[in-house]
Amino acid sequence: MPSLISPDPDGLPAVITRQEALAAGLTSDQIRHRTRSGVWQRMSRGIFLRGPEALESTHAFQRAVDLHAARSAAAQREHPDCVIGFESACALHALPLVSGPPGLVQLLVPDGGWTGIRNGVRFRECRLNPSDIQSNGHRVTTPSRTWVDIARTRRLADPLSAGDAALRSKQLTIDDAAWLLTELGSIRGVRLAKLALTLIDGRRETPLESWSFAKFVEWELPLPTMQREVFDDDGLIGRTDFYWAKCGVIGEADGALKYSDPAALYAEKRREDRLRACGYTVIRWGWRDLRGPADSLRARLTAALTR
Repeated sequence: MPSLISPDPDGLPAVITRQEALAAGLTSDQIRHRTRSGVWQRMSRGIFLRGPEALESTHAFQRAVDLHAARSAAAQREHPDCVIGFESACALHALPLVSGPPGLVQLLVPDGGWTGIRNGVRFRECRLNPSDIQSNGHRVTTPSRTWVDIARTRRLADPLSAGDAALRSKQLTIDDAAWLLTELGSIRGVRLAKLALTLIDGRRETPLESWSFAKFVEWELPLPTMQREVFDDDGLIGRTDFYWAKCGVIGEADGALKYSDPAALYAEKRREDRLRACGYTVIRWGWRDLRGPADSLRARLTAALTR
């Protein structure tokens, strides 16, 4: 039997329930010692994070998503009649949300079940058909149902980000989502979801691009073509994130450009010089430009597109 200070048994998940720890051979004293010493973090009643090093991802934002996914799976095991849904289901399906993971795990209760918030979990009503649920160690809404629920309850940036990723990964089809929306009838938010369905596009490759497109819609700007290849006399210059052909404007959404390699920096500068030499106006922006009012980016794009 492991001592109070011995390493954890092999094969334990990053987020573990008390029952799983006991089944793995740990005692109540060993669990208590780990939480009191800070080796484990108590996330909610009977659910523990074994330590930050137990999560594989290194990027802070992705670690938060992975942690939420693990918390959601653990909470569902504690409440086997419930189903993981909404933003928590997005974390399980690796469907990115611009808003990030929620603070509370989202569990959907069966008809007549208790609703409210308890121990870091929000229990909420949501009528589901058996075809809306999939099981893979935990019960979670399917990617299609997850996207529909996000699209009818969240601002446009989130359903575009999740929907674009779901299309690229083939977890979602337009026909499946349209059929689900028809089945839901007049439930709250269906009109919003139908609008989002006309706008999702798997050619957008990052949440930043999806969020940018949502802003174009919000600002009532002309909508661009995505991932358009541009050529000059020397051949292919490259693919552009956004291309307004009639206006001669190219938009580049740069999430985390790091040109520590001088050769990479020179290549990117050369690419932009070639685009400008062809007469294009090139506008770049990043995450920071979209946070807050984003008035500066809106003004730059509006001026370029109306010039």
